[in-house]
Amino acid sequence: MMWDETGLSDLQAHLAHEMLSRVSAIALEEKVWLVRGVVNAPDRRGVGRVVLWDGQRLDASVAFDMPLTDPEGANIPSGDLAAALRSALAGCSEQDVEQAPRDAFGIPVIDASATVHAFVAQPQFHLSDALLAAGAAFSIPSESDEPAELRLRGFMLLDQATCRLYLDTPASQDTLPSGFDLPLRDEEGSVVAGATGAQAVLPMLLEMGEIERLRKDVHDPYCLAVYDLVGWLTGR
Repeated sequence: MMWDETGLSDLQAHLAHEMLSRVSAIALEEKVWLVRGVVNAPDRRGVGRVVLWDGQRLDASVAFDMPLTDPEGANIPSGDLAAALRSALAGCSEQDVEQAPRDAFGIPVIDASATVHAFVAQPQFHLSDALLAAGAAFSIPSESDEPAELRLRGFMLLDQATCRLYLDTPASQDTLPSGFDLPLRDEEGSVVAGATGAQAVLPMLLEMGEIERLRKDVHDPYCLAVYDLVGWLTGR
């Protein structure tokens, strides 16, 4: 089968979508934890159970029961829960695992309610969480009835405060995408996930022709041009 340029650009967009889901692997020091399973916690309404393992030994698995709502009953975004899971894992000692009750598979289960609620009260995101949130706003699902206005073709973490998203339209053919620099931290320097507002702002700037005044005088071989939205979105 011969792919035309439109088809190849679509495959690239799907690759970016798939890889984006892997940028928030749970890494603690030199160890990386993988998700083994996600289930409803039996006999606990509104609680999800996430089972982690080291990717080598299933008997090293540990599960965390995570509330899906905050103390006031509002739903907790899945991205916040994923970030809170890192905190729960970091605070879990060997003694906690040894003393934890086991589920039907013999997996120790840790109640992470207190950690999740503390995270909701005072979020502490990792840069990978912010990169995932920024890219996910433009990432296409595997099945989509209506094409998005802008499509993620790629992404790059530039430094500790900025990422670059490579975006085009679903109708793009043999042209490179455009690069858009987005902030990953707020004015206090804290990592912010999902608060850039770029998904709403970019189509408007493009439609009004205002995007060109944000063009950067830099060369990036991965795109046609680079536009700096950091100052525009943060006011800095």
